[in-house]
This record gives sequence, C-alpha cells and structure tokens, in this order.
Amino acid sequence: MTTDLGQASARPDEAVPRQRGAHAASRGSWFRRKSAESPAAVRSSAVALCAVAIVAAVVPLAVLQIPNPFAWSLPPRLAGAGPDAVASLLRASGLALPAMAVAAPLGALAVPRLRPGPVLLAGLLVIAAADVLGGSASTVALIGVDRSLHGLGAGVAMTAVAAIVSGSPAAGRSLAGWWAAVTVAGLAAAAGLMRHLVAAGGWHAALQPYPRLTGAALGLAALYTVLAGGSASAAARNAFPVAERSQLALLVPLVAGVSAITLAVTYRGDKAMIAATIAGVIALCGLTVITARAGTAARFAVVCAVSGFTVAPTASAVTALTQPTVPGRLLTVLSVSVAGALAAALTSSLRATGAAGAMAGVAILLAGVVVGYLAAGAVQLRALTTAPAPQASGGALVTATGRWALVAATGRWALLAAAVTVAVALAVAVATIRRPGAAGRVIARPAGWPVTGRITDGELDELAGGAPLASSGDTPDHG
Repeated sequence: MTTDLGQASARPDEAVPRQRGAHAASRGSWFRRKSAESPAAVRSSAVALCAVAIVAAVVPLAVLQIPNPFAWSLPPRLAGAGPDAVASLLRASGLALPAMAVAAPLGALAVPRLRPGPVLLAGLLVIAAADVLGGSASTVALIGVDRSLHGLGAGVAMTAVAAIVSGSPAAGRSLAGWWAAVTVAGLAAAAGLMRHLVAAGGWHAALQPYPRLTGAALGLAALYTVLAGGSASAAARNAFPVAERSQLALLVPLVAGVSAITLAVTYRGDKAMIAATIAGVIALCGLTVITARAGTAARFAVVCAVSGFTVAPTASAVTALTQPTVPGRLLTVLSVSVAGALAAALTSSLRATGAAGAMAGVAILLAGVVVGYLAAGAVQLRALTTAPAPQASGGALVTATGRWALVAATGRWALLAAAVTVAVALAVAVATIRRPGAAGRVIARPAGWPVTGRITDGELDELAGGAPLASSGDTPDHG
C-alpha cells in the first residue's frame, strides 16, 4: 500500500499553468497602464465638469455689472439734490463698465504666468470685497469705488473664464457653445435682471448683487484651481506667442482711452456724445482689425466686437420700454434674433481660436459694449432733443411724446444692430466656405499649458520634417 507522504498535495489553482515570459509582462503592463490612467481620467472629467459650472456661475455674475443700476433707483437723499448731483451719481455708478473693459486685458496678461485658475480666483475675490464694501457705501465717492471694484473683478474673471474654455480639451465640442450661449444670454438679460433687483431691494441691492452667486463662484474657482494644480512653467508661458502677448499689452492703453472718452462726454450733451461715438466706433474698428490680424483671434475678434456693440445696448434700450407696447414687443423679437445669430457665430469662431486670441476677443467684446452704450445713448438723446414739442402743456402728453421718440430711436438702433449682425454672419459664413481647410489646421497642443490654437506655417514645415512642436516634452495640464 503506497502513500503520498512527503509529497506536496496538488491544489486546484496549480492545475492551471502560470503565464511566463512575454505574455506575463504584457498583461502586467496593461494593468499598470489602466491603473495609472483611471485617476487621470477621473480628474480630467472633474475638471471638465467644473469648467462647465464655472461658465454658468461666473459669466452671469460678471456681465451683471455692466448696466448702471442707479438709472432705475436713486438714493432719496441724492435724488432731490439737483441735476448736477444726480449726474455725478450716475457717472460714478457707471464706472463699472469702463473698469471692466480696462481690467480684461490686464487679466489676460496675468494668465500666462499664473494660470487661469488663480487669476479667476483673484477676480472673484475682488468682486467679493466689493460686495462687502457695498453694505456701507452711502456717498458718491464710495459708490464709485464700489462699482469700480465690481468692474475690475468682473473683467479679470471674464478673461480667465475665456482662457479656461479655450484651453479645455472640450473647447472644440460643447464647452465653446455653452460659453457663447451663456455670454450672449447674459448680455441680453443683464439690464432686466439688474432692474428687477433694484426694484425689489432698493439701490443698496445694486452694490451687493447676488452675493450667494459670488460665494458659489468662489468655491468653484477654488476647486478648479486645486484640480488643475501646478504653477505656470516656462513651456506654458511660451505657448503664448510674443506677438499675441504684445497685442494684449497694446489693448490696455487703447481700451483705457476709449473708456476715458466715454466717461468724459457722458451727460454732456448730444453733440459731444455724437462726436465721441464716431471716434469710439473708429477706434473699435481699428482695435478689432489689429487684433484679428496680429494673433489667433481672427474671426472671433470681429464677432466679439459686434456682440458687445449690439446685444447689451439693444437689450438695455428694450428694458427701458416698460409698458407692453407693440414696438416694444417688436424690439424684443429683434434682440432675441440678434442674440441667437451672434451666439452661433461666437461658437464657430471660438473653436478655431487659441487662448490668447480668446482673451483678446473678450477684451474687444467689453470695449464694444462701452462704445455700444455710448452710441445708443447718443441716438436716444438726439431723438429727445429733436422731438417736436407738444401743443398742450399736460404732463401726460409730454411724457408720451418723449416716450414715442425713444421708441423710434430704439427701433432704429435695433434695426441697425440686426443689419450689422446679418452682415457679420454672412461674412463669417463666406470666409468659412472659402477656407474649408481652416478647421483642419486646429490642434490641441500636447504639452505645457493646454492651449488650443492654429498651427503656423513654420510649425507645419517642422512637423513635415519630423520635428516636434516647441512646446512638446511636458505633461498635459488643464490649468
């Protein structure tokens, strides 16, 4: 009788032979690669979702600073102080828009060194500080400081959001359309929202607009900064061409000059405003052409200029027509059609724009808003001064005459905005048809700061010769 003493018992798992050699090595490397990719994929998805939420929170908060809320609600103490005091208050409360336009290129210059996340956080912190100051602002000087801080923070935040959108891998798909839709809708609805806010909460509410939204935006910006991580490297800074960095720096004094002219002629009479409007339109056209030709902004700069010049001023003029008249409804339809066309044009042009071009386009958009408000005001003021005086002395008749003059002027402005929009949309469509291969020249640079831009002719030659891009060699980043 034989036994198996001294021999190892056979176990079920030993019945299957283990893989050795190349099979075991390939299987182990596959598992290691999947385990390394999983956290990166989760982090990338989290960053993309955070970018979508940032657009939804920050863009409305920023564009809400554009309208002048004191045009609808004056402090009782200053309302009875005479026309000069009222004009000073309106001029001080209108500082937010010029400050916003000047801060946009300054924020764009900070993005290459600090990355979009920290720049966005800094802009939102300025808005939060302005909200805190708004609780105690009671004089014209403090109101002007508070509104200026709101504008500075909003301008910096707008450019940072544009950098996040253009640098995201999803920019060529859905994020660009989401940003365009939120931006145009915010420009169209800002005046109505601000008017409702001051009607419900008084003029103090204008100095603290939606503080909970500010807190939510701060939380999202902090989360994005942590998820994106890191600080700007030399490769990331080099992703911005020298020509485009110089163009961003050039925008600062030019936009500041346009804003200064606007402030100087506000409430000074129709002739001064008409002259300033002509100068502002010429300057805006020059800025747009230079920006479109000097960098990757191209068509995006043109569409941004038209969007700023038409949407917000037209929507503000429509909001001023409170009574539900037939012309008012017609103007609303025109405004919606203009906004829809420009949102589509912004989406298509942003997908072919790099980060520097996107931020330059936002600066042009805000400069266009400044000039557009000036032009709309000049048209309305001219209509009021040239309206025929009524024969009767009844206040109701005087009010009706002035109102219908404003309706006619606003109708002309809306028709002009619609005509300009149609012309730009046709030009963009023709340019796209004549350059069918332009979309194929858009790539996402694989290294350093994730800039999505167009390949230059020199880079095409280098790629044809087998040379890598100048920015290659680093790990991708979302920051």
